Amino acid sequence: MKRLYLVLAVGAALVALGVLSSVVTQGFSEVASTQAELRQLEQERAQLERHIDQLAATIKAVKSDPKAVESIARYELGWIRPGEKVIVLVEPTPPPPPPGLTGEEAEPILRLP
Repeated sequence: MKRLYLVLAVGAALVALGVLSSVVTQGFSEVASTQAELRQLEQERAQLERHIDQLAATIKAVKSDPKAVESIARYELGWIRPGEKVIVLVEPTPPPPPPGLTGEEAEPILRLP
């Protein structure tokens, strides 16, 4: 009888340890994934801060330098000064495929076994 209680107590302890270890392991994996997400968000924040600095520099230049305004107008809006000539480079369109070649494979005349 004592032996049965001892076996049941050891079994219950093992079950409790198993449940506890699975909970702790799950907690560690959640902590690891949260830390990875935190690193990703910190990188994204640093990238956004650099972008904000670039935009602030652009705003400062536009407010104080007329050449910056002209540069932006030329680059983003395609504006030109009077008397300037614009050269537009265009890639030629490829010739159409010959008639009869529609992309479908031809049916073979003879098939080998």
